Parts: sequence; C-alpha cells; structure tokens
Amino acid sequence: MISFFITYIVPIATLAATIWIPIKIKWEQEYSSLLDFYRSLDYAIAFQGVIQFFFNDCGRDMSRVKAEYKRRFIEEVESKPGDIDKENCLHFQRRVLAQFFWQLNECAKSFSIGKRRVTNDFTNAEAKLLKILIYMGQAIDDDPLLYKDISSDALSPKPARLKGQNKFLGQLYQILKQSKRFMDGQ
Repeated sequence: MISFFITYIVPIATLAATIWIPIKIKWEQEYSSLLDFYRSLDYAIAFQGVIQFFFNDCGRDMSRVKAEYKRRFIEEVESKPGDIDKENCLHFQRRVLAQFFWQLNECAKSFSIGKRRVTNDFTNAEAKLLKILIYMGQAIDDDPLLYKDISSDALSPKPARLKGQNKFLGQLYQILKQSKRFMDGQ
C-alpha cells in the first residue's frame, strides 16, 4: 500500500502542484498589477475624464455618447494630429480604461481569480463606467472616420462581427452590474 502511494499518488500530486503553482502565481501577479493600476493617478485621470465627458458633454444621456464621442475625437485627435494632449484626450483615456477592464475580465474568467473575487474587489460603479465605454467603443465600430487601420491612415471597413475588446467589456459589464455598490471589506 505504501509503495503504491509513493509510486503513483506522490508523483501525480507533485506534477499537479508543479503545474498549478506557477499558473496561480501568474494570475495573482496579473491581478495585483491591475489593483495597483486601479489605485494609480493614470487610472484616476482616465476615470475622471470619461465621467466628466458623460456628465458635461452628454448630459448623462447614454443615447448621446456616440455622437459626442465622435465630436470630441475629431476635436482632440483629428484636428491636431501632431499636437495631441495625451493626458487630457478622451480617446486615450477611453483606451486606458478599456484595456484595464479587458485585463480585469481575463482575470475574472480565470479559475484562479474568478468572478467572485472581482465582484468583491470592484463595485457596480465600474459597471456603469463600462456601459459608457461600451457606447464609446460602438461609436468607433460604427464610424469609418473613427475606425482606422492603425498601420496607415487609410480608412478600414467595419468588421462584420463585433469582437475583441468590446466583447470582453460587455462580459465584464454583466459581471460587475450585479456587484454591490461598495467593496466588501475583507
């Protein structure tokens, strides 16, 4: 019985631990980096910029987000291509937040971090922000002026199916909209 345990069970357990521990460490490092960025000034500036856009430019009306985002994009990016104020440009703020939430969604989908931990660490205020970001992303997808091939200035056709970051923002929105207003104090 002991020889069976030593011969079969211990190597299988060792192999499982050898595989699981580095994966767990990787996801914990990823999540830790996201939490650090969440507390950073860059996140706060981007968050504040998008919220101010929604309140001031859109008048808290979700149906105006696409048109107002296009107007701001033309004003801040298209009209001065070599002189963009990257810190105060709504387009770059949207990109920073969209990338952050895409990575957060990847962590929420991972077995190691999971939806439960994300809903404990984040609030439904982020779900509301995601909704604004989704509409901003749709403005880009729907308008050939905003959706450009980054390899050149030539206009790119709109993809037949929406995929990519907007898809993942939508998934995370579904997770976070069910979370509490305030973080759990664990």
